[in-house]
Amino acid sequence: MNKYELKFMLEQMVSSVEKLTDTTAKLSLHIENLNTEIETRQTTIEQWRNKMVEKNDEIIRLRKVITERSPCAEEMN
Repeated sequence: MNKYELKFMLEQMVSSVEKLTDTTAKLSLHIENLNTEIETRQTTIEQWRNKMVEKNDEIIRLRKVITERSPCAEEMN
């Protein structure tokens, strides 16, 4: 190989490395955005879970109140 062929091959490799670097940067940004979205969704899920627990506790409390106040309420259970 002469020096011109080597220079051409070097330029091709540099171009390939630049493209791969750009692709890696884009993918890294995409992954970062996905992680942010996952964290947001996990927060939302946790908030809904907490509401569900609160409502469940309220249901249990209300059932207890109904049971205490009504003799027929035991038939509902």
